[in-house]
Order: sequence, then structure tokens, then C-alpha cells
Amino acid sequence: MLQNIQEQEASYILESKKRCRDLGMDPDKPLMPQNIMSDLELARKKEDYKEILEVVNYFGKKIIKSLEGTPILVGISDESGYVLDTFGDETIRSTVAEMGIKPGVQFIEEHVGTNVVSLTVKQNHPVQLIGANHYHTHLHNTACYGVPFHYSDDNNLLGTICIMTAVILHNPFFLMTLTTVVDAIERELLLRRQNRKINKQQELLYISEKKQRELLEKDLIMKDEFITLITHEFKTPINVIYSAIQLIEHLYMDNIPESVKNLIASIKRNAFRQLRLVNNLLDITRLNSKQFKLNLKNIDIVFLTKSITESVNIYADQKKINLCFKSNIDNRNTIVDDEKYERIILNLLSNAIKFTPEGGVITVELKENAMDNTIAISVIDTGIGIPREKHEKIFQRFGQVESKLSRQAEGSGIGLALVKMLVTIMGGKIQVYSELGTGSTFTIVLPIKEGKIEEENKICLDSDNRLINAVNVEFSDIYF
Repeated sequence: MLQNIQEQEASYILESKKRCRDLGMDPDKPLMPQNIMSDLELARKKEDYKEILEVVNYFGKKIIKSLEGTPILVGISDESGYVLDTFGDETIRSTVAEMGIKPGVQFIEEHVGTNVVSLTVKQNHPVQLIGANHYHTHLHNTACYGVPFHYSDDNNLLGTICIMTAVILHNPFFLMTLTTVVDAIERELLLRRQNRKINKQQELLYISEKKQRELLEKDLIMKDEFITLITHEFKTPINVIYSAIQLIEHLYMDNIPESVKNLIASIKRNAFRQLRLVNNLLDITRLNSKQFKLNLKNIDIVFLTKSITESVNIYADQKKINLCFKSNIDNRNTIVDDEKYERIILNLLSNAIKFTPEGGVITVELKENAMDNTIAISVIDTGIGIPREKHEKIFQRFGQVESKLSRQAEGSGIGLALVKMLVTIMGGKIQVYSELGTGSTFTIVLPIKEGKIEEENKICLDSDNRLINAVNVEFSDIYF
């Protein structure tokens, strides 16, 4: 596999090596970088990149931890190839010292020959130098990977993240993983910037009613940033799909071995994730514009709720969560939009599985209240819980319990907002009971509607693949 990568050496690497030889460089005698920032310039640059370095440091340490036992060094450079910071394994410090890798130095081909920093900056896309791909022979037993990252709003090059390992990694998915990590870094920076602007706007609302016009303009900016955020969410699965396809093209030309199934699964999962984002965005837009219509059917809500619960057992089992269903009635027919009801319950179950640790319990409980002719559906988990002061926020668009690096699951913050809107349009209400560390209970109360509708529709889940597809879409961001 590694041999195939070397044989298909990229043309720009060959061109870079030729330029180095034309300059008279000796591959056995690496030169030291010639351009070096002063301590004052480096301090100023680090201050400009302070938040970026913090985010990259967090995700970089995650990469190091995931490759525990492998000597690895992570370096961050600016858009000109100047190294701003490095961290990682001390065992490769001698190699690092020979190349002059330290904060403040610039890596360009004219000074140090073919290197992953300058290649990544020039090509502005992921680069890998493995074994003999390196210009200097003393690096032929190492691997270097570089990925550019950008300003998420205008796509300008911001810098690079480079990883050097003292041994050649035989994992062909490493570059794809690194690309995905950079997407996460860009998204984190975008979310931070957006949250700062939102918080500033909220403060202005309390200062003066005279600034309503300015606040209205800021509302329009928020909407633009919302579209930007969703667009960037689309970018992540597209990058993964693209990387997977590239691997198939370069590594599996004439036949498809068993390992390709993992790539195909990745493509499917991210395609479903893309579809989920599109569906949520379209539905919220339609609900706000009052163009949303319910497709009402007369259904047995007990049977439907139990079927939905059983359909996600595979996800609960993989996390060793006990998922059970309880009801105080055997059946109850009511008029409801079964597709929208499925999305509501699946969203609540998806959140419960995400935030419930292994060995936990999730219960779906259905109770009929004959006194007010309503039916209550509760999703109860033993997960991490939600602070009381956050109960209202989670039902707002972009509303997440945490927006810091410690978020435990991915998401754009529109799932529960859509759930509340769907419940409301169906004539019901949703409530949450939760405390931090004690689990959560989401309860939906819907009116029982009896009678005939224009077209009698009865669901047949055994022959209908819609529920299976709905589960795949809603659970597309749960990875095992």
C-alpha cells in the first residue's frame, strides 16, 4: 500500500525536488532556515493567532493522544510558512533540531528544500511526504503531513497544521482524519466568532431602544452567518467523501478489497448527515414562512412509537445502553402526521443516546390522560443532564448547552428548535425536566384527535423503508 503511494508521487513534489537540485542543494546536507522572526515579531504574531493557537493546540493534542506510542510532532505555521508553535513527542527533537524546526523560522524550498510546510502553503491543499518523497535522505524513515486551514467566512488561507512522525504511518486514512480535524477547527473558530457577535448584540438590546435600526441590521448579519454556518457544516462531509473517493482511486484501482467497505460506509454516513442538515434547514425555513403543511393520517400512536423505539436498538446496543418502551394502553388511534412525529421522537432518541454514557438506561414512556383527552410521550435518559438555566435555550435556534471546546457531540443547534416547532404546529407542547448529572426527561403532550380525514391512510412499517431511512438520517452523526 505504501509502495503504491510512493510510485504515484505527486507532480508538484517532483517539481519541487527538481528546483532544489537546480539550486545546488545536497539532499544529504540539510540547510538551516534563513528567515527568522525576532522575538518581538514572534510575540506579536502569536498574540494575533492567540485564539487559533488555542483551538489548534486542543485538537492537536487529541491527535497525539489517538496515536499514543507513536513519536509525533505537531507544528502550526502562518500563511507565509513561519512556524508559530510546536508540541509533541520529545523523542523526535533531535530530528527537529537538525531541520531547525522551532517557532519563528520560515520554511521555504529555496532555503531548506522540499518540505511539507512550503508545499502546503503553495498548493493550498493537503500534502503528504512519506519516506523517499522527502527531499533530504535523513528524513526517508519519517512521514510528514500538512493541511491548510482558512478563514471560514472568506476562505482566505490562514496557515497550516503540519504533523511529523518518527516512523512511517501505514494508515492511509490519516490524511483524511487530519483534514476532518482541520474542518472541525475552522468550524470551532466560526462558532466562537458567531457567539461573540450574538452576545454583543444581546447586550446592545438592553442599552437603548434608540438603536433599533442598527440592531435590525445586526439581525440580518446573524441570518447571513447562520447560512455561513450551515454551508460550512455541509463542507465537512463533502471533504470526507472527496478524501474517501481519492483513496479508492489511488489505492484500489482494479479490485475492491474488504477494506473499501469502510470507505463506502463513511460515504453513506456523511451523505445522510448532509441530507439531515438540508432537511432541518428547509423545514425551519418553511415553518417560519408559514408554508408548512401537515400530512395527517389516522394511526395507532402506541404501535408507531414502539416501532420507532425498536428501530434504534442497534445504536443503543452498540453503546451498551438499555433501551425500553412502556405504555399504560395497548393501542390508541389519533390523527397525526406520522412522518413528522417520527422525526420528533428520533431526534429526542438521538440526543438521548449521544449524551447517555455506556451502561445507561433510556426509557420511552407513553401515557394517556383520559381527563383532558391527551397523550404524553416521554423520553427519559440517565445521561449527563442539562443545567436548569439552559432549559429554555436548548429550544432556540443555534441553542446548545455548551459552545466551547468541551462540546460532547456535533451539531448546528437547530434540532430541538425544529422539534418544538413541529410539536407546536401539531397542537401540542414539549417540556424538559433535567438537572446536571442526573439525566433528562423530554415530554411531549399531544391532543388525541378522533374522526375521519379526507383520505384514510394506515401506515405499514413492515413494508415501508421510510422509517429505516429516517433513522439513518437522524443518527448519521453518531459514530461507532
